[in-house]
Amino acid sequence: MEIIIGHNNIDFDCLASMLAAKNIYTDAQLVLPMNVGRDVREFINMYKDVFNFVEENEVEVLELTRIIIVDTHSSSRIGKFKDHVNKPGIEVIIYDHHIFCDNEITSNKMRIEEVGANTTIMVEEIKSRGIEISPVEATILALGIYVDTNSLMFSGTTARDAYALAYLLEKEANLSVIEDLTLNRLSLAQQELSQKMNQNIIIDTLCGNEVGFTLVETEKYIDDAAYLTRKILEERDLDALFSIMRMGKKTYIIGRSMTSDIDLSVIMRLIGGGGHKGAGSAKSEESDLNKIYNDIKSVVKANIRPVMRVRDIMSSPVKTVSESTTIDEVYEVMLKFGHSGMPIVNENKITGIISRRDIDKARAHGYGNAPVKSYMSKKVVTVDSEESVKEIRELFAEHGIGRLPVLKDGEMAGIVTRTDIIRALYGGKYKGKNKKESERSEIGKEYTSDNLSYKLEELPEKVREVLELAGKVADEEGLNAYVVGGFVRDLILGVENFDIDIVIEGDAIAFASKFADSTKAQITIHEKFQTAFAYINEDLQIDLVTARKEYYEFPGALPSIEMGSIKDDLFRRDFTINCIAMKLNGEEFGKIVDFYGGRRDLYDGLIRILYNLSFIEDPTRIFRAIRFEQRFGFLMDEKTEEFAVDAVSSGVLEKLSIERLNTEFFYMLKEKNISKMLQRLQELGLYQKLYPEIEMTDELVKLIEKADVSYGDFYNSLINKKNIDKILIYLLVLYSKINVDKAIVLADRMRHTREYREEILKFIRVRDLIPPALLLEGEPTNYDIYSMFMGLSYESLYVMTLIFDDRVKDAILLYINNLSLIKNEITGRDIMELGIAPGPEIKKILDRVLKEKINGKIFTYSDEINYIREKFLS
Repeated sequence: MEIIIGHNNIDFDCLASMLAAKNIYTDAQLVLPMNVGRDVREFINMYKDVFNFVEENEVEVLELTRIIIVDTHSSSRIGKFKDHVNKPGIEVIIYDHHIFCDNEITSNKMRIEEVGANTTIMVEEIKSRGIEISPVEATILALGIYVDTNSLMFSGTTARDAYALAYLLEKEANLSVIEDLTLNRLSLAQQELSQKMNQNIIIDTLCGNEVGFTLVETEKYIDDAAYLTRKILEERDLDALFSIMRMGKKTYIIGRSMTSDIDLSVIMRLIGGGGHKGAGSAKSEESDLNKIYNDIKSVVKANIRPVMRVRDIMSSPVKTVSESTTIDEVYEVMLKFGHSGMPIVNENKITGIISRRDIDKARAHGYGNAPVKSYMSKKVVTVDSEESVKEIRELFAEHGIGRLPVLKDGEMAGIVTRTDIIRALYGGKYKGKNKKESERSEIGKEYTSDNLSYKLEELPEKVREVLELAGKVADEEGLNAYVVGGFVRDLILGVENFDIDIVIEGDAIAFASKFADSTKAQITIHEKFQTAFAYINEDLQIDLVTARKEYYEFPGALPSIEMGSIKDDLFRRDFTINCIAMKLNGEEFGKIVDFYGGRRDLYDGLIRILYNLSFIEDPTRIFRAIRFEQRFGFLMDEKTEEFAVDAVSSGVLEKLSIERLNTEFFYMLKEKNISKMLQRLQELGLYQKLYPEIEMTDELVKLIEKADVSYGDFYNSLINKKNIDKILIYLLVLYSKINVDKAIVLADRMRHTREYREEILKFIRVRDLIPPALLLEGEPTNYDIYSMFMGLSYESLYVMTLIFDDRVKDAILLYINNLSLIKNEITGRDIMELGIAPGPEIKKILDRVLKEKINGKIFTYSDEINYIREKFLS
């Protein structure tokens, strides 16, 4: 077992160092000491999902193999682990910025360097190893440096601390969070100014945001008013604060905002100043502070976004159980839907809540048949659906809980999790890392915009008109309508895609009939699945689906479905890039809904699953991940690829029917870059499961690549153009390296269609005949060539041109463009009229005539008649 520890009474620098170490030593467990200060404890409670700590007393010391120690190397500061740092068999790694200490621990792996914050050393390690970190992690690491260096002002601060901070800011560290936890000391004048500012404050509620305005006059200029503005903003728990101060003969306006809904870069510019989204300032010659207050208030009202409320981010409807439900039954529900907690209700009033941990404990003690009421927590912290996200953030930290039931009019309306809060706060603050810079800037605008209605202007008029009508019908019916999935993904990427899926929060069947009236579409209803198909014209058809949630009875099963919310519906999808929705309702037309970071992953060029068991529940998603990699030039993120390999290794593919495997594999064969996809199948262990009889050699890879690039030339050389089956071409390439016996076994095991099976076997038999035919003395006649290739498909003939030399290729083109077009003019009736009796002889004569004609010895109908008279009637 590997663990990461810091010192007792950890501060933010130690906490940040531990998180950084976890990024370096990914298999190690973060361990929290017995004593933790209130501020750090509250911070950890808020970000439990980031840290995933265990308590010191939970660690089994006898299982230790490695201890990583940060921000100290004193044995007196590491609790019970001091007795184990010198034991044989336990590797000790140390990162510390304290040069001298008592009770020093020594190790051959120590990095002790004199910098302002220990986190600086950890950031340098992360950077040198090329490890990517998220904006949340960057923020926590930056917080460690800011706090330990007093915002880079302590005398022990080094240039390295500043460089480390600069790197973290590049990684989108959030300065608002950091500033929340830093304090300044006030002079007497500043204390008096602070008192005046508090006394003269006016608080207005603007579009759901609490906005303060403080009007103060002083005889002379007092510095650090910006800090006081921020301090009062925090103390009053406001969303924004504007300090309007007449100091001497000038008026200073300072703005601070805690929410992206109030963008000070816009507001301050409109009143003659400047700044960024969270902070700005302006100067004015105006001495009437009330006039300035009214002017700024008007500007704020005109440029504010509505506050994000709990109802905007909660999951609804909520899966609940009654008080009489047994522990085992609750366990099955949790397992089926992947929940880690479950609300308990009585007549739709919430009476308790129970966690997966409590369920597991009760079952372990043999109480599976007991009612859940006996073990639920009855002190339930709830929130109202109209509360702001900012307000409930504090409840998570205060109570150390992971989820909050949401009430509307006293009844259960939804549930919101700590993850939902973190996504709401940080979801849009990411920066690309895999795409080229030019590609990033191209996608960046679409990535950052909260509304893509302007992108819809680029679509054909009919498509745009239909989407607008869908939103209008949804408004009339009191429903929410969203266009989802690949259409939205490709809209962001600038790729044409008119495969449109519309998800309805509510009854899609009822919506479909109204939609049909508005669009004159032909509607096909599927009551069982609560879906409908709208045929508008030959180029435009739309799937209408009721928002739903899915669960899998067992790995590889087809999903079971029940009604859900848009959030549920997006969560059931395969990858984050396909989990983006766009709202169609009138007032919010074009609004992007992205609960799972899909735009971030589009920007980064990543394929990411939504939850760890995704590939276990539906292994076909692995095939789709590979397809999307090659289609878009993306990569699976590291964890997703690990889960793919683990799923294949677990044998979950064996639970899929051959038909489903074939379907996904054939989808791949329709894409571009087939060779790269097949190589990825092999890297992930999938190819060996599908085609163990066919070794993926370098020679085969080159043949597949050749099939990709040579087809255009082959097709252009044909006189009679035909539609070519691309799937069959690549199947033939794969089968081209095995013998007929293996091919029969493999084709039967893979349950290819009768047409595919027959063509594959014909191809292999002819393939085996060609080398001996070419070794015969003399050139083959035209009829030899005709006989050899007769009955083979264009696909087989094309693959033959790839595996043999130019002589065979020339013979094949001669056959296709010339010999295969030669037909007898004479018929069986003509032959009987010459006096030959009906029977097998007629066919033999026709074959002989065709042979002579193909070999260029006879040409016309008269030639054919004369040939028959000479050879068969003389």
